[in-house]
Amino acid sequence: MRGLEPIRDESGMTLVELLVATAAGVIVMAGITMAMIVTMRETNRVASHVDANQRARIAMTRIIDQLHSACVAPQIAPVRETSTGAMLSFLHQSGSAVALTPVESRISLVGTTLTQSDYPVTAGAAPNWTFSETATKTTELMTNVSPVTAGAPIFTYYAYSNGKISSTPLSPNLKEGRAATVAQVNVAFETAPLKTAIRNDASGSTEIQDAALLRLTPPAYGSSTANLPCQ
Repeated sequence: MRGLEPIRDESGMTLVELLVATAAGVIVMAGITMAMIVTMRETNRVASHVDANQRARIAMTRIIDQLHSACVAPQIAPVRETSTGAMLSFLHQSGSAVALTPVESRISLVGTTLTQSDYPVTAGAAPNWTFSETATKTTELMTNVSPVTAGAPIFTYYAYSNGKISSTPLSPNLKEGRAATVAQVNVAFETAPLKTAIRNDASGSTEIQDAALLRLTPPAYGSSTANLPCQ
């Protein structure tokens, strides 16, 4: 009887091969993990950017729509002399055209919050209305708001010059004489995402701007024509 032949096939992984395979697997898994982290971060950033953009557009649409109803009566300037680069004080219509109810609204940036306060009429008639000194309604339009450029105004005021809107804005701190000539209001601001994790990410913020022309009829193009608001 023949004895059992010794097993000669000793194929398998050496310790070196096992270490190399383990290292390669770790590198592959690390790459996959990093790719997933980057993808999730980019997805989160895009979603936050879209959210910031939507919030900014809702607030901007509200402001511009109210400015479009700012001519409460012909030849009555809607922008008030208390307006500044960070606070817009203006008249606008509340209610129907048949039952006109003017409201004085003040939209202001305090810190990083954009807020609107409304002051109703208490007495008087056009153009000598008397408005309440106490706001009956205060609404937070949005948070995480800042000027587009540090120190720049949120609200910019323009008057007509030689039959067209001047390229040079009026002083942001309006006085009675200048406020009566404001025929266009530009609004520009930047809003950051609400999520703290990417709030300091420059690409997560959104800049938005728009303008409202305060005219009832097309302007006259004569150089001597004032083209005042609400005419």
